[in-house]
This record gives sequence, structure tokens and C-alpha cells, in this order.
Amino acid sequence: MTRGTFDVTSTERRLSNLTVETLRNYCDVHGIPGASGLLKKELVVMLASRADPASLEQFLSGCEADYLMESFRKAVKWGMSENLVRIGEGSNMTELHAEFNGLDVGLRRVYYIDFYNVSNPKSIRTGCECADSSEKGLFCPHQMAVLLKAIGERKIRLDKWKGPMTAEVRGAIEALSLLRKPPSKPKKEAEPRPKLLIKQSIPRRDDTRL
Repeated sequence: MTRGTFDVTSTERRLSNLTVETLRNYCDVHGIPGASGLLKKELVVMLASRADPASLEQFLSGCEADYLMESFRKAVKWGMSENLVRIGEGSNMTELHAEFNGLDVGLRRVYYIDFYNVSNPKSIRTGCECADSSEKGLFCPHQMAVLLKAIGERKIRLDKWKGPMTAEVRGAIEALSLLRKPPSKPKKEAEPRPKLLIKQSIPRRDDTRL
């Protein structure tokens, strides 16, 4: 399996992940003319060169955040199946390998997913065999399902995860972790102490005779 680096630096690549309709809507909203007759490749090139960089970055980040949340929702739904994700023995924060059994949830394939250096934002590498991950560079629902499983099994700590994440998804994962936390055992009531058999007071020792 190819180990792809999760890269979000290419504006054109990020634009190419969106539908033609989404790109044209952006042009309409921001008053960029000439979009109606263009093919997707031409739309991507035009927006990358003509759109306001700050506005475009905000738009792309919002689209990617929506996709990440959708990945989380799918992963939670799939997570009801206990055999969905199997994590390889010895997996940890440096290197984690997993199998996503798509057949178990009505999908057609079994996907193999890798995480490397998950606690280092400069060198994190992750990949899945699906098209969204391998071709588009997105953090797919299969990767999200593995991440949730790894967090649940304490193979990965959420506070150390430096990969794709938003505040909304992080909050949802934290809330899910609390819901899945096993209920604490009720404390046993302290047993009453047995009553003293001696009813009369014990005379104090006369130390003056020592």
C-alpha cells in the first residue's frame, strides 16, 4: 500500500475535490463571471488564479470541515458493528495498522489503513485504499472509524493526535468517549462497627505508681 502524505497545500487539488455545481455556486456568490460554460478543470484553474485567496481558503476549509464531520457521523454509525475495525498488534502512536471490514457494513471491500507518526504534525502520514484518501487526499470515513477505534482502545490519545481535525469533531469525539465510558461501580456502604461488649467505662491506669 502506498503511504501517502496528507497534504492540504495545493489549492487546485483541494478545489478539484469539489463538485462542478459547488464551484459554480462559489463563482455566482462571489461575482466571478464566465463560470457557466467551463469544464471542471477550467473552473479549478480559474478559481485558483482569480478568487480572493482569503475568501477561497475560508470556503475550502469549511468544505473540508463538513466532510470531516460527515466522516465522523459515518464512522459512529458503522461503529455499532464490533468487527468493523481490527487493529494490528503492537500498534501505537508511532505506527498503527488496521483493517476496515467494509463487507460487514454493506460495502464491497476490505480496506487496509495505516497511520504513521500520529503525534508529529510535520511528519504524520496516513492512507486508505479508497479513492477519497488515495486519489483526493481526504481523511475518509474508514480512517475516521480506525481513529475512533484506536482512541477507544487507547492506542492513540486524542490530545496527541495531530492529524486532520476540527474543534467540532474533537468535541464530538470527546462526548462519544464519555458516553461509551463504562459506568462506575457504586460504592459499597460502610459496614457498621460492632458494638463494644464492655458496657462499663474502663478505669484509667494509675501511672503514679510507676
